[in-house]
Amino acid sequence: MIEGHLYFFPLSVCILIPCAYFTSFFVAVHFGHLKFEFPFLNHSSTDSPESCIYSQIINFVSFLLIITIYIRYRQITELIRNNPTCGIRYIRFNITFLICGIIAAFSLSITSNFPHTNVYSIRIMALYTTYLTSVGALNCETLLSLWIQPLLYSSRILPILRSIITIICTLTLFLFLIVQTIILIKYDNENKPWTSTTLGWNYHLTSIISTWILTSFLLLYLSTLIIDFHRIKIISPKIFLTNDITDEQNALSLSI
Repeated sequence: MIEGHLYFFPLSVCILIPCAYFTSFFVAVHFGHLKFEFPFLNHSSTDSPESCIYSQIINFVSFLLIITIYIRYRQITELIRNNPTCGIRYIRFNITFLICGIIAAFSLSITSNFPHTNVYSIRIMALYTTYLTSVGALNCETLLSLWIQPLLYSSRILPILRSIITIICTLTLFLFLIVQTIILIKYDNENKPWTSTTLGWNYHLTSIISTWILTSFLLLYLSTLIIDFHRIKIISPKIFLTNDITDEQNALSLSI
């Protein structure tokens, strides 16, 4: 039963996102839509059929990611509720984490459904939003992990590891935003076929490396939630039919 195997959600996200990138990339290479080279993240998903494969996987991932974020939000909520020492700041950071996480999941879906060459402005804004809100959610979640460490963990290793990952993601995000903004302002990035001789190639290469680092560490952070999700479970809700409820109410009124 899924009630006792909630780690399935973060684990699936961590597996499916690399699968989406590499599957669409190899399909693009197979059909001659792309050369076999180190690609910009999700750049290989601009033509069919690889764009269809990429979009379907990422849309499903977005759904799983929202479930993962909500479960984590409810876990922290229960810890706060059962421990009076947790102040209002815990609740605020937890709500911020939930909002940023949902926005990140939704914008991730947008990047997969808007082709690079057709609606570039929408795609790049969704990419900005995905990374900004993802790192924002990471910072909130890291602070919560450090604060609730005595309630969940016997050791500080996991919270410290998450702090290191968050610092790396935050610094890489700033690098990506600066370099990508320079590319957008100074160079015609929308329809340019980038090569090593193209003006601004170093900025483009830096942007490629930063997105790969950022995505890899975001997934690494998400994989640490598998440990937490092993310790929680949900109980299936009870479903009542309207007729049954009506009959029970009538029986209750007659007995009175």
